Amino acid sequence: MALVNDIIRSIVTHSPKVYASIIAFGSMLTMAACVDENKDCPAPKIYFASDGKYEISIDDTLKLNPRIIYDRNSKYTWTANGKELSNKLDIEFVPEKQIDYLLTFKVENDNGEDEYNVNISVVNKVDFSLFDNYTIPKKSKFSMIPDTLSDFVIDDIVFSNFVNADTTMWSGFAYSNRNDIQTTVSVSTIGCAYSSTAPDNYMAVSCYSPGAIIRFGRKYTVRSIDIASDNFAYIVSKFGYVNDDGSLSVDYLKSGDYVSLHVKGLDDEGTQISEFVYDIFDCRFDRPAKYIRLSDWTTIELSSLGEVAGLQFEIESSVADFPPFFCIDNMKLQD
Repeated sequence: MALVNDIIRSIVTHSPKVYASIIAFGSMLTMAACVDENKDCPAPKIYFASDGKYEISIDDTLKLNPRIIYDRNSKYTWTANGKELSNKLDIEFVPEKQIDYLLTFKVENDNGEDEYNVNISVVNKVDFSLFDNYTIPKKSKFSMIPDTLSDFVIDDIVFSNFVNADTTMWSGFAYSNRNDIQTTVSVSTIGCAYSSTAPDNYMAVSCYSPGAIIRFGRKYTVRSIDIASDNFAYIVSKFGYVNDDGSLSVDYLKSGDYVSLHVKGLDDEGTQISEFVYDIFDCRFDRPAKYIRLSDWTTIELSSLGEVAGLQFEIESSVADFPPFFCIDNMKLQD
């Protein structure tokens, strides 16, 4: 290796621009030497092409291909949540349950060892695109009435729809793919996500009594959902609303006011067993510059609800008759 180092010094002295490539070449020679002679060879080092975080479904197969330098006579070990899976370099991981897995890859030889963790979340991601036959009519008034008024089901998950006798109040879910950011209040924006960008599809939610209810048909841990403000509700929070004949008037949110989303975990009998509260609009601050309004899609974590057989959504507001609308997407469930 002394000869190699002398050559490198000579070339660098006369041509600095090739320094990086020459050093790389020298390193390759050093690696080759330690592999051939196993003298002063560094411990093996693991490299992954990703950040080691994956989200997959129960039907997916995840192929993992780590790469190792200084790999001589090495032993490989893959474990998943502490259980040994394989002693090969590459692995195809097939999940058994919809849970979080911590995969650990370890390489070791006489010169040392290295270890790398891979975090895998296996989730049931509810695909709202399958609800495209449940649409919000363009001529919405004070309630969003979907085309189909009965409950609807996908993969044994039931989404409730309840309409009172005179159809003036509706509580439940409707498919939507509209998004906008309006500056004036209009009932035409009911069921429209307040966002500069929107998913291809999502669910608009109305939380008039008795609230919007989802029944899973079995127990899940709800990992998370994405939520957005309803466009109509967002503008009403800033400017208030009076309908054409003056029979309905909603005040705008002032200092001390709030609008909160209550997500309630239900048991098999539909009884509440847990609750998570998220403030969609919060004006409980000393000046308007601090007021909080949900102005784009955001993810809320719901694992704290525990294992639940369903969810119930309700809107609580300090302002009378505040429109109880919001939007959801990307509901992720785990065993």
